[in-house]
Amino acid sequence: MIPRISEYERPHIARFVIIFAVIVVSWAAVHDAYLIGVDARHFTEFHPPLLPIQNHILLAIQYAATATLGPALAYGFLAYLACRFGPKKSVGIKYAALGFVLLILSIEMLLLAIGQHARSRFESGHGTFYPDFLYPELSPGIIFTQSVNISAYLFAPLFGAIYLLVIYKIRKAMPPIQVLDPTPMFVTDRADARSAPSTGAAQL
Repeated sequence: MIPRISEYERPHIARFVIIFAVIVVSWAAVHDAYLIGVDARHFTEFHPPLLPIQNHILLAIQYAATATLGPALAYGFLAYLACRFGPKKSVGIKYAALGFVLLILSIEMLLLAIGQHARSRFESGHGTFYPDFLYPELSPGIIFTQSVNISAYLFAPLFGAIYLLVIYKIRKAMPPIQVLDPTPMFVTDRADARSAPSTGAAQL
């Protein structure tokens, strides 16, 4: 029989999924709003049209939500597994989310630095930072915005995965929690789920 997640764990999953999704989509919206301010054509000309929105900020939010909502929800579930799965001491959502926000800020600074370097490199006659075919147009503004976006697609998943792996490795090195009446994380039928106690794993 395929195991199901216990009723006790379901609210924790929901919190991780929702909070991480809000963080990721909010970051993407601010990120795209900045890029559209640098060169609006990055979205108005070189992205496939979605809803007929004229306001640039709303347009940036639309593209950000469309591009990141699905992956953000999946990442939230992976964050739950990294922070709570298994018999080791769990990491609370507050600490996990705070660390993730700090990671995002660091990534964004790196992306903007790459964009500025790419634009300076292009304007000084040294060519594009990435191969030319990755740029829809060779102009300083598009060089900046596209370099930032390409870097985001490369580095955000990479550092996001490393972040979760580090959390999991830290937890894995900890001794197992000794509990007299453990709450099952997965159950095999609804009766087991209803009988699960209301106490959960200890948190950091």
